[in-house]
Amino acid sequence: MLLLLFKIIFALFSLSAIFTVWQKKQKTLLGNKATFFWIVFWLALTLVVFWPNSTQILADYIGIGRGVDLVIYVSIACIFYLIFKMNLKIEGLKRDLTDVVRTESLESKK
Repeated sequence: MLLLLFKIIFALFSLSAIFTVWQKKQKTLLGNKATFFWIVFWLALTLVVFWPNSTQILADYIGIGRGVDLVIYVSIACIFYLIFKMNLKIEGLKRDLTDVVRTESLESKK
């Protein structure tokens, strides 16, 4: 009974997250890649919550011992990928800000 309640609550939370992602896409706050990533992410999590053995089947196919290990490996890889992408974005913003400040400073001295 408690597990069913958890599944229902998680499904509602997941639907809410997907709806929020879609709204941000409609307001052009998210690009196509980010929208696709987050929708697939929430759908995959929902799949794992409703069918936990699906991770074991995939882990067996890949050659990893347990489904939990597969989830941990994929989670760590996703976190590092997102950190890498954010770092690239921050470096680009710093470079753009430096260019703007330099240009404004040179123009104000004229």
